Amino acid sequence: MPKVTFEMESVTVEIPEGQTIWHAAQKAGIQLQRGFAAANPCAGKGRCSGMACAVFLRAPDPAAAVTPPTWKERFLHRKLLKNRKRIACQCIPKRDLTVVTMP
Repeated sequence: MPKVTFEMESVTVEIPEGQTIWHAAQKAGIQLQRGFAAANPCAGKGRCSGMACAVFLRAPDPAAAVTPPTWKERFLHRKLLKNRKRIACQCIPKRDLTVVTMP
């Protein structure tokens, strides 16, 4: 079971294999969606405005610590990928990692 540490919130949670960073945030009680996105949440389906649940990954090799970008990230959120951010609900940890939520 991978451990996901939320750096800004100083919280670490373990999640079962196959669950996303979004699930880890839910388990830790961390609200990723703020503002307009919070009023119209996508419930972890990748249909948000993009910035709603974007996160930075801190790991020795971030690409190896999580699953590759999904088609939703590559098509709908490609600008975030260029800035080395990922969408929490589309990103499944393969091993322990640290996540920096957007302030």
